[in-house]
Amino acid sequence: METEVNSFLTNLEIEPAYSKSTQMAYASDLRAFLRFLHSSQGYLPKPTDLNTDRVAAFLESERQIGRSRSTLVRRVAALKNFREFMAGKGIITKEAFAVDDPKIQSIISAVPKRISQRCLTPDEINSLLTCMESSPRPRSLRDQAILMFLLETGLPVSELTELDMSDLDLRSGRFHVNLVGKGDLWLALGEAKYSVELYIQDGRPNLVHQPGEPALFISQMNGRLSRQGIWQILNYWGQLVNPPLSLSPRILRNTAVLRMIKAGISGADIQIRLGHSNPLSTKALIRRLENSCL
Repeated sequence: METEVNSFLTNLEIEPAYSKSTQMAYASDLRAFLRFLHSSQGYLPKPTDLNTDRVAAFLESERQIGRSRSTLVRRVAALKNFREFMAGKGIITKEAFAVDDPKIQSIISAVPKRISQRCLTPDEINSLLTCMESSPRPRSLRDQAILMFLLETGLPVSELTELDMSDLDLRSGRFHVNLVGKGDLWLALGEAKYSVELYIQDGRPNLVHQPGEPALFISQMNGRLSRQGIWQILNYWGQLVNPPLSLSPRILRNTAVLRMIKAGISGADIQIRLGHSNPLSTKALIRRLENSCL
């Protein structure tokens, strides 16, 4: 089944309906499914292993290790799309597994819903910024620029890591990004402009060791900062403030959307900034944040 998964993921890259973050999430979901099959069965997974019983067993194992309901739902969505792909090629039938099968739905239903959407308060943002500003390390300037960039734009982390120096126009306070399904866009840096300028002037020169390095955000090991690196950065600063914060890209993204709502930015513009292909996803997120954070 490894060959079929690779073919499916390659096909996703040319589908305009799937953002880069969705592609990466689906890849993670399918790889997790393959690992489960291999470890539980002791042989390389076959296409016929994509069936209701195997999917239910996989979801139950995920539930047992504490996966959230939203993660399980996304796992099922990835497997459903993979099923459609293989059925279209005649490898399996669409009846191989059913998303609405009681065994699958009962496992998902057994995971409590997370009602609230966590957002940072103004005091928590100030605590993070104060902590970063008091640090003498050059990377603190980079990390402050990342924090403000995410808070101001709501940009997916996968897109943030792809930014190059050439994507910035500091004179106009804008940056360039190519969002799947949206094309080339120039978006405002807003309040992140000052932190980004400070990082480029005083922080980045101390981190970059290769002349001509194009990446905007540089890792301590030199070269482009990775998604995992940004997760580690956020977790590091979250644990330094008092009281500690469980800081993640999702929380910063929620906070960015909340700030946009308060600033009167339209749902259509928020959808563009978030890279959502479906406007209903943006509307649902806005509704949840208005109910839990405002």
